[in-house]
Amino acid sequence: MKLKISIVLSILVNFYIYSQNINTHISTNKIKYGEPIILKIEVKASGRDKVIFPFIKDTLTYHLELIEDKKDTLINDANHYIYTDSITFSAYEIGTFTVPSLPVLVNSREYSTPEYNITVDSMEIDTIKQPLYDIYPIISEPKTFKDYFEQYWVYMVMGVTILLVAVILAVLYYLERKKKKSGNFKDANPDKIAIKKLLKLEKSGYLTKGLSKKYYSEMILILKEYMEARWKFPATKLLSDDLLVYLKENKYVDEEEARDLSTIFQSADLAKFAKSRPTVAETKVHTEMAKKFVNETKTEFLNYRQPDEY
Repeated sequence: MKLKISIVLSILVNFYIYSQNINTHISTNKIKYGEPIILKIEVKASGRDKVIFPFIKDTLTYHLELIEDKKDTLINDANHYIYTDSITFSAYEIGTFTVPSLPVLVNSREYSTPEYNITVDSMEIDTIKQPLYDIYPIISEPKTFKDYFEQYWVYMVMGVTILLVAVILAVLYYLERKKKKSGNFKDANPDKIAIKKLLKLEKSGYLTKGLSKKYYSEMILILKEYMEARWKFPATKLLSDDLLVYLKENKYVDEEEARDLSTIFQSADLAKFAKSRPTVAETKVHTEMAKKFVNETKTEFLNYRQPDEY
């Protein structure tokens, strides 16, 4: 019996001590729309006591929204601590609302704060005492390059891409035209080109290697290319006999020049198809005859255009 009385008295004493050491205070119970209210919870305990305040996420109730929840600890002396929890909240509707009871744990023992009723009044505006002003038109702020870029960057990228493609195509077209133009025009006269090729042919060493067929093939081609550029007809596409007939009919050559060409063509045929080949001395004579033909039929002109098609 004495043990039960001791336990009851101990509980009552502890309850009395904690009830005296847990205090709550609310800053006001009447506010205007949106004004802040502070609910302060204060617990006096020793440094060995464990105090846990309520955790509030966003709202106290549906109508009461949390603004700030600030917890702090003060030391009175070595054995006395003051734990505080300042809860700032407000209401954004007109009416009377209840601040609910909140749990506070002290050494795993739960205590509850009292409930409070608060009244929210509307914000009164006296329009009679307030000066009236004209309604100003909306002034648009000038846009910066960043604003335009954020709004139209897709079109800008497309425009730059199209421009780059156009530039690349223009450059390629210009280079192609330049290439064709350089291919269609000679930097020197046809006769100079022909003489230069004949001199190079003489130094080729074909004759010393017994390559008469190759020597005559290149010499005939040099002469036909010269005629093609000189008189603007497809000499390279004609057979030797047809070429001689065409030159005579158009009076591009005289009798002596025609005989020299005929001799060169016949020697070339022998070198290509017959077993009998011209000697080195005969080949040199034929080369001189080719040079003479070019020099006697040449004409002076610059940037002569060689035909593309026939």
